[in-house]
Amino acid sequence: MSHFQEEKLDLNAKTSPKREDRLGTIKNYAGTLSSLVDDYKSGKALEWRNRTFEQSGGCLLTQTVMRLVTIRDSVLIVHGPVGCSQGTNGYREMFRSVPLSLGRPQDFELAVLSSNLSESDIVFGGEKKLRQAILEANERYNPKSIIIATSCASGVMGDDIEGVVDSVQPEIAARLVPVHCEGFRSKINQTAFDASSHAIVKYLVKPPRRKQEDLVNIIAPFSVTWADRVEINRLFAKVGLRANYVPDFATTEELETMSEAAVTAPTCASYGEYLQKALFEKFGVPYFREPGPLGLQNSADWFREIAKHTGKEKEIEALIEEEISIVTPQLEDLKKSLKKSLNGKDASIFVAAGQLRIAFIPRLAAELGIKVAAISSREIDPYIIEDLEKVHNELGDFEVHSSDEQPFEHSHMLNRLKPDLYTGCPFMGVYKREGSQVRNHSFRSDFSIPANQFVFRGILNYGYIVQRALQNQSLTRTLHAKTPSPYKSWWYEQPDALAYSKALEV
Repeated sequence: MSHFQEEKLDLNAKTSPKREDRLGTIKNYAGTLSSLVDDYKSGKALEWRNRTFEQSGGCLLTQTVMRLVTIRDSVLIVHGPVGCSQGTNGYREMFRSVPLSLGRPQDFELAVLSSNLSESDIVFGGEKKLRQAILEANERYNPKSIIIATSCASGVMGDDIEGVVDSVQPEIAARLVPVHCEGFRSKINQTAFDASSHAIVKYLVKPPRRKQEDLVNIIAPFSVTWADRVEINRLFAKVGLRANYVPDFATTEELETMSEAAVTAPTCASYGEYLQKALFEKFGVPYFREPGPLGLQNSADWFREIAKHTGKEKEIEALIEEEISIVTPQLEDLKKSLKKSLNGKDASIFVAAGQLRIAFIPRLAAELGIKVAAISSREIDPYIIEDLEKVHNELGDFEVHSSDEQPFEHSHMLNRLKPDLYTGCPFMGVYKREGSQVRNHSFRSDFSIPANQFVFRGILNYGYIVQRALQNQSLTRTLHAKTPSPYKSWWYEQPDALAYSKALEV
């Protein structure tokens, strides 16, 4: 275990530390799985490298807003210029598309306000406007909680957010939750996840009134679809368990009672690491970090970890046996079809995703008869390397890459490795290549059957998506042939994808 993880969280602090300071997280890496594991085992710290050119990036505020705006009986205040809250009104309509028959609450609102900082406010301070926004949110919506997301502007000004919160809190019943997510304060976007989790545990989660032995906290970020929820709920009902999906699309009460759960289960390593640890340290809620419920073996192991903390060993073993017996015949047919799509050749895949998926999709891919050519994550935390070591021991070596989904780096690797399939995160990655490509997963309001990729039957849906991509390449081939390349040929002559990265000078 890395020394970064031995330090306890300071939940009394104003906010969480930067992820690169707390864990030693990096976002620039290119090499092999074996070299990454060997360096880690030898005690080497992951090397921080700076990019001299970037095609894409992210913002801590955006990462915070797109998640906490979905808390159903809360109001989100973006303390910054009005442009910092752009796009937030669309989330309500996304969830409105989910049928009531699939468990979507009939009455819910997703409310957002902006403190609307002006040029004058940047000079003289925005605390008065923040106070007005809080009182307006309380009067207009009567929410259970009000979340205040800071911006670069409020951070540069040095507004005393906690001072405003302390002065207003006695005047209103809604719980005030300040989240420090200034876009400039960390080079790792995932620091926003830590800051959000820190604020939720510090200001919202209450001490347990009782322990609910059938309740399982499930960290449910952007990539956990509604279809995933439906399938997990179906399986949980069979063994007498209930899921508390947090924090996305939760209620304030569901967040308050996270301390009463029997265990916290992961679906996203980046999103859940801080929240799980904080709940354990402050309230004693046990958790496990791996595996993720992707594929048959991973899903079985995920359920067995839950069984350890809920006393459901017998019921869960019966569930595992039943689900695997249903899925296996269909999986065998699917594997034959995938091989037929490539004229008898084993397919190869480049997986660009979050940390949990790059660590556990390789085993899922092996169950589909697919070889992994490379994996690429937005960042690499030291603890995920322990999971990747298990992957290396099981499946052998392949390439590892880390970036903020930089398209030019992915394009370089794809041009060199030429995998049969590229899978990337929604809204990110490359579009122009000769072979097949498909998005790695859908997003949270998607209730269609193919959007379910978690737990046992998810492997079939993932496999069918891969099958369609391999069998229908006309769009990618047409784009490749008819559109100019965004990169010059000299870029592909560079020795590796990190030609625009350099080690930090000490």
